[in-house]
Amino acid sequence: MSKAARRRCLRGLTGLAAALTLTGLITGCSGSGNQNAQAAKAPAVPGQATAGPDLTGVQLPDFQVLLTSGGVSLPNSALTTGDVTTTNANVTCALPTHGAEAAIPLAERTAIYGKYDLTARSKQRKYVLDYLVPPDLGGTRAEANIWPAALRGTGFYQKVQTDHVLRNLVCRRAISLVQAQRDLEKNWYTAWLTYVVADGQR
Repeated sequence: MSKAARRRCLRGLTGLAAALTLTGLITGCSGSGNQNAQAAKAPAVPGQATAGPDLTGVQLPDFQVLLTSGGVSLPNSALTTGDVTTTNANVTCALPTHGAEAAIPLAERTAIYGKYDLTARSKQRKYVLDYLVPPDLGGTRAEANIWPAALRGTGFYQKVQTDHVLRNLVCRRAISLVQAQRDLEKNWYTAWLTYVVADGQR
């Protein structure tokens, strides 16, 4: 073999060795990258729950959204504090169920509407005077126990419904008369949600 041919052969071998070296480096780098990616992935913890809870056979509570037109009618606590004449359930349960505005004298009705700034007859027609604590639950007929309940929204009709349910509970001795009176004086709407809606009395 001539010297020139020998040089060409050596150059070819040198280029092949460089190519093989470069390929090995690339393979080694890509391999370490995979190892780093695998190392970054957290190992599974034995016994760790990876799925949601099994709700087979579990009965969830039935929630219901109340659809009402208008707001909630509540008495002014500074004007209508509530007033009771007895806390004896035996006495109240022997009484007839109460009426609404019919039992309230005209002069007293006028005074109560005036306190609530409902002097116009057009405004008064949207309300009915009712007892915060009804007489058949020991409430008095004093002005401090009477307020104008709105006919629209959550108001008069739901309040009367609450009164009847509470009277039944008291007379069955499911709750005390004092508890029923306090619940109405504190917030009759909360009492409606508690004793009527939540208990399925609607």
